[in-house]
Amino acid sequence: MGVGITDDINLLPCPLLITDLLGRMLQVNSAFKEEFGDCELGTNIDSILPKASQIFLQTHIWPLLHRQGSVKEIYLKVRARTEPQLPVLLNCSRGEFLQQQCYRWVMFPARERSRFERELLKTQNETMLYARRLQKANARLQAVLNSVTEFAIMVLSPDGTVCFNNAGAENLLRYQAGGLAGRNIMTLFKQTDTASTALHRLQAVFTAKGKTGFGNEAESLQLDASMTDPDGNEIRVAVSVSPVSRKTSTVDELLLVATDRRQRKQLQCS
Repeated sequence: MGVGITDDINLLPCPLLITDLLGRMLQVNSAFKEEFGDCELGTNIDSILPKASQIFLQTHIWPLLHRQGSVKEIYLKVRARTEPQLPVLLNCSRGEFLQQQCYRWVMFPARERSRFERELLKTQNETMLYARRLQKANARLQAVLNSVTEFAIMVLSPDGTVCFNNAGAENLLRYQAGGLAGRNIMTLFKQTDTASTALHRLQAVFTAKGKTGFGNEAESLQLDASMTDPDGNEIRVAVSVSPVSRKTSTVDELLLVATDRRQRKQLQCS
């Protein structure tokens, strides 16, 4: 036996629609009329639904009702008194009304949810547009930096990990494409007595808190050192290290620019 419903459905505060088992509308309460307007009793419930909701009713809601006798919190749209498509949360269950089998349809307006979904969709679209623009800008910047073949350009985390490098860095140090990413810059310097001072100065920069690692007189570090290729061959370089951003007191990333000292001397002589 199904769940009974009071004969005076106007006593119920929520919008309530009663249909027979075939979907013909038998009765609506005053709360339903106030929100959705008068309905022509005897017609099918399809008459108050937009086309998309009619399809969803036939393909999803009716099969669920026939199989399990109820549905809960189904989101769809209904024609309302003041709005052609009012979003609602639908609960429907099988029961009895005036001593006959029926379905009771309770429809809670969901205007705020619809507004939230529109705002969310707008934000998602704006975010996707921004991401495409950023991707395009990054690709343009990468192309520009890769065209600078005479300089090795790297962006480092404060612990010295290579976060970004241009093609010039791979050419200078004879690494394959992508071979420098994730490496610690300290492993790329030759461990010799002549480079030890430079290495200690670089390490001080990487481990310093804020700008204090650059000293009080300058915000960049200039030094001559030796770096190595994957085979251990020495490459004499002139190195410049500076913060990527100087607007805050915390160093989040470091910019390292290295040039081949032999090539630079050749250019100076010519």
